[in-house]
Amino acid sequence: MSDEMFVSDNRLSRRTFLGASLGSALALAASGARALGRTPQGGRFSLHLPWPTRSIDPHDLRDPAAALFGAAIADPLYTLDAAGHPAPALAQSLPTREALGTVVRLREGLRTARKAPLGAADVIFSIERARGRGAAALLAEVPRPAPYPKDPLAIVFGTTDPHKLARALSSPLVSVVPRRFDPRAPDGTGAFRAECGDRGIVLSRNPFAARGAAFLDGIEVTRADDLATSLRRFEAERDDVGWLGLGLHGERRGAVRFDLGRVAWIVLQIGPQAGHFALPSVAQRLVDAVPPERLSHLGLGPLPPASGDPGWGGPPAELLVDEASAHLVEVARTVAPILSRPGHEVTVSTIARAELGRRRSKGQATLSIDVVRAALPGPLGGWLSLATADDPARARELASKPPKLAPNAPARALTQGLRVGVLGELRVAGGLIPELVLARGGEGWDLGASFRRRGK
Repeated sequence: MSDEMFVSDNRLSRRTFLGASLGSALALAASGARALGRTPQGGRFSLHLPWPTRSIDPHDLRDPAAALFGAAIADPLYTLDAAGHPAPALAQSLPTREALGTVVRLREGLRTARKAPLGAADVIFSIERARGRGAAALLAEVPRPAPYPKDPLAIVFGTTDPHKLARALSSPLVSVVPRRFDPRAPDGTGAFRAECGDRGIVLSRNPFAARGAAFLDGIEVTRADDLATSLRRFEAERDDVGWLGLGLHGERRGAVRFDLGRVAWIVLQIGPQAGHFALPSVAQRLVDAVPPERLSHLGLGPLPPASGDPGWGGPPAELLVDEASAHLVEVARTVAPILSRPGHEVTVSTIARAELGRRRSKGQATLSIDVVRAALPGPLGGWLSLATADDPARARELASKPPKLAPNAPARALTQGLRVGVLGELRVAGGLIPELVLARGGEGWDLGASFRRRGK
């Protein structure tokens, strides 16, 4: 893959001021202003995705739309630099110790894409909403925030460690949204404003973006009902991006391959009514035994050689999957016959995402396939998310004494003791037209820094 497929220094200029202190940030911003002249602005691109488009919820651990587009519409208080150190994003500075406790102050004048002003009350709302959803384990050691007296932009977090607080608040699962947030009309301070619907998402440049508006005017995303639609349209030169490939029947002439990495894991989860097959680590043992060649057409990233027996030994079960996630449906239809055995049949059942969540919360989902987003980079961030997906209450208890993990531990090694097994990855990969440059983000793409070359 050519170097131009990734973002050079000048293309990152819209966000460079975030990676340092205020003084160095201003210097970087100044250099960034010069760099903007070298980065084309304007233009759009279109693509079809086999993923749901009716809502985006940055705080939802299992939302594939948030995995793909959450960072484009909402920002956390802090971001992580290349070395993994937190730096201010929406916050004015790093947390400080004061007489009342550890304090975080929001930047002045922040507004969302829908023009809602942001203050301390919105930050408190966002953190507690995230705590009740995907960030349950991540925020287990973070005290409940409280308003700072007579300062509408300041929040007090007890006497917690400032560095640990900033790192926790850098997670995309703790992005700041307004108090009246609605996932069906998502709002935030990101580079884009999103309009969601059953058949697609339209992203348009947010002029109020806290870290700089997008280079592109917009992105048109249409929901695909299968994995072939995107490839077919890309090959026919009707889309600008082909999801997972360069074409359906043949490669589009002049197309360029890209792979910007993982934005979520695709997992198999076992519910409590599976008897002895609901024991911890069984889910991972099952998916470890699935032959990788049986999954090669699904774009799940690098898969290890199979080991063991993938046979399901629990009671006959439905393998539940979100009906609007065509990619997950195809994964489920591929995996179900591999798991099935006489008397222990596994059959795919597609249901609404809300119903899947309801059944899982009530212990009525024997088997399900879903996505899980990482709370933070690295093995610990992955473990926090996978543990929360398994059992949020237990994950909160374990978060105070997490397991010792190797620095480069693969995702499949993080599920020991969990009823969740990592099957593969949701990756941002495929083919694109040469004039389109998709920028790499922390994980996956940075759509705000992506652009089209001039004269194309």
